[in-house]
Parts: sequence; C-alpha cells; structure tokens
Amino acid sequence: MKRLSFFGKKNTGAGLDLGSEWMKVVTVRPGKGGCVLESLARCPWQPSDLDNNSATAKKIVNLWSHLDIKDKKVVSSLAGHAVIVKRVSFEADSNQALKDIVLKEARQYIPFDMNDVYLDYQVLESEQKNNKYDVLLVASKKKVVQNLGDIIMQSGLSLSIVDVDSFALCNSFEFNYPEIEDSPVYLLDIGSTQSAFCIFHNAQPIFLREVSFGGRDLTEAIAKSLNIKRIEAERIKINGQEDEGVVHNTVTAEIIAKTLKSWCDEIKRLIGFYQASSVSNVSGKALYLSGGSVLMPGLRELFQRELNLDVHYHNAFRKVHIDDNKFEPKYIHEIAPQMAVSFGLALRFLDKN
Repeated sequence: MKRLSFFGKKNTGAGLDLGSEWMKVVTVRPGKGGCVLESLARCPWQPSDLDNNSATAKKIVNLWSHLDIKDKKVVSSLAGHAVIVKRVSFEADSNQALKDIVLKEARQYIPFDMNDVYLDYQVLESEQKNNKYDVLLVASKKKVVQNLGDIIMQSGLSLSIVDVDSFALCNSFEFNYPEIEDSPVYLLDIGSTQSAFCIFHNAQPIFLREVSFGGRDLTEAIAKSLNIKRIEAERIKINGQEDEGVVHNTVTAEIIAKTLKSWCDEIKRLIGFYQASSVSNVSGKALYLSGGSVLMPGLRELFQRELNLDVHYHNAFRKVHIDDNKFEPKYIHEIAPQMAVSFGLALRFLDKN
C-alpha cells in the first residue's frame, strides 16, 4: 500500500506526535532491508505547556535540544474532531476526472464550508470496468492546520507533512506485520481522551473511527469513586493498590473492569456496524493494542475475554533495526506500543516519491 498521507508532499522528517498527555518523537533512517532507529523520546506535558502556542513550542525546543536531533523537518498529525475521514465511492472516467469530481462532490460529505477547510483524498481501490473508485476523503479546518504549523514554526522547525493519527497507526502496522494479509485485523490506539479504531485488510484501512474513550476516563472514575486526587488515581491505575486494604482493592478492580468492559462494548458495536455495512462481511480474529493507555495490568486479558479475539500489543519497532549499544532493549520493548503513531509518522522519512 502506498503510505497514507495528506496535506503535504513526501519529504524527510521526524515523527512528532503531540498527544494530550504526552509528546512523543521518533526519528529513523534508511537501512539495509528496512530502517534503523535513530532517536526516540516521550515527554509528559505539564499544565503550563499547553497554555499557548509559545509554551508548547518551548517544550518542543527543549526536547529537540535534549535529543540533539539535527533534522528540522517534522511530520505531525491530527486526530479527533480536528479531522474528518470518510470512505466514499465515486465514478469517473480517469484519475484526472476523479480529481475534478472529488473536489466538486466533497461538500456533501464535509459538514463545513469548503472555503474553510483543507481537502485531500487517496484512492484505495478502483474497478476499471465500472469506472468506480473507492476513496478516502480527508478534510480539516484550515485554522487547525495553521495552528499546528504555528507551533512548529515557533519551535524553529518546519512542518513538511500533516498526517492523520489513524493513517500513521495503519502505516506502522503494515511495516511491522507484513505477513498478516489473509484476514482483517483490528487496530486500537488508546490515548488519554480519545482513541482510534481501524480495521486493516489487504494492506489498506477499510474502516476508520475515532472513539471518545481514553485513559483519562479511567483515572477520573477511580479518583471519584475513592475520593482521591487525580495524580494518586493515575498511580493506582498503572501500578495497582498494593498497600491498601482488600476493600479498596476490590472497589478499584470493579471500577477498572466496568470501564474497560464499556470500552469493549463500543468496539463490539463498531465491528458490528462494519460487518452490517460490508459486502465481504469477513471477520477479524485479532486485535492489536497501542497508545499510552494500553499497558495497564490486566487490560489485554480483559479485552481478550470480552471480545473473544486474540489480543496483542502493537510492537512499533518489530521490524526496525535497533542498536543495543545505543538503546536499552528492555525499555524499547516496554515503550514500543506507545510509539505506534509517532513511528508511523517517522516512516515518511523513508518515502522516496
């Protein structure tokens, strides 16, 4: 599959994921038979870091300096309400005619004034006999893209490409799991306030949705139930409650299980919706988890039980050459599922066209 992207030409760049809780960056370089990891880091946002573009840019400058990254070109991305992605079918006599038709017909699929958005598309499939094109239509408000560009500019960097989180997720999976093609797989990237769900089959995304749950929901549920501060609830979510009594442990376990089951219900609903609207109606057998909130104890096992699927962690560096003298293998293994989007963005560094 030609790597999914929009709003930019292919060029060299570092993958920069500006999440709501963490900033993550990955840089790679071409290597024999694939790519080599050059640098990576994740850095939590402090409340003042997101007060304005200048504060956010300062944080990026500090990270770039700390990692001593020489490349000043950046590939970053949008997600959630900032971007609209729709799969649409068009009829056209040629690729050139398709471009004109997409620009003309897109307004019926985009709930914004077309003068206020950047629009792009990518052909997924085409039926030459019927002149039909299956297209991913992508749009974002200009002010959102321009705001991202302003942050990057104030960081002393250059925004070469604006991508989409779910596209980067799919690109990471395709690169790292090239042997999985026969049946659809489900990809779920769980962030702090929102998550991306994708169905990936035959080297392309066939279903994409942003879902409104994330790790912060679980933290707030624990804090509210136990009447504790959010920072303590976050610690309990990640590490458990070893030092507390049985009652508190039981309550916490019930809260976590209830919340995670509601997430699974949403995933079941999306899978059901896809199967009901799909001609092929082929079911997937595996789910790959990524994102900053997937490493909670017991999450993978609960998802496996509730969804009746083989559940794995998405290893963003599975096919990447890593110098063990430069990077601690244990750390890379632990952090890999959290870096899927940033690695998917960094893959654009390898594009040659």
